[in-house]
Amino acid sequence: MLQKLKRRRPSPAMIVALVALVAALGGTAYAAGRINGNAIVKQSIGGGKLKKKTLTGYQINVNKLGEVPLAKRTTHTFWAVVHNPAGKGNATLTRASDAGVISATEANGAVTVIFPISVSDCASVAGRNNDGTSPPQPGYAQTNTSPANPNAIEVHTRDKSGNAEDSDFQLIVVCP
Repeated sequence: MLQKLKRRRPSPAMIVALVALVAALGGTAYAAGRINGNAIVKQSIGGGKLKKKTLTGYQINVNKLGEVPLAKRTTHTFWAVVHNPAGKGNATLTRASDAGVISATEANGAVTVIFPISVSDCASVAGRNNDGTSPPQPGYAQTNTSPANPNAIEVHTRDKSGNAEDSDFQLIVVCP
C-alpha cells in the first residue's frame, strides 16, 4: 500500500506548477480587492486599453479634443432674412446671423445684402419665403456676387412665371 502512494505522489514539476497557480490567483484576487477607480493615477491608462463605448461626455474634457479635420473647411456661415414688400427702395433686414454688421439695400431691381468680409469665393443660396410678416407667395430667388462690392450678394426675387417681383427672402452664405 505504501508503494501505491509513492507512485501517486506529484512530481516536482507539478508542485512548482501548483505553487505558481496559487500565487497567480492570489495576486489577481488581491489586486481586484485593492484597486478601484480611485486608486488609478490620472493619465496612466492609454486610450488603446479602454473598452469601446465605456466613456461618456462626463469623463471627456472636450477642451482637450483636437479639431475635426473637415470642420476647418467652413470658417464663416452667414444668414439673413429680408423683408421686401412691393415698391422701390423699401427692403429691410429683419434678422441676421451677425446683427448690426450685415445690411441690406434695394436698388436696380435687386436687394444687395452686405457682409463684413469678402463673399466672392463663397456659396450662396436664397429662398423666397416670408419673414414672418406676410404669407409666402409662389416664386423663387436668384443670387450672385455683386460686381461692385466683393462683400455683397445680390438677390433677385421672381414670381412663379419668372417675372421680377419684390418679395421677402432668406439667404445663407457659406465661406471657406
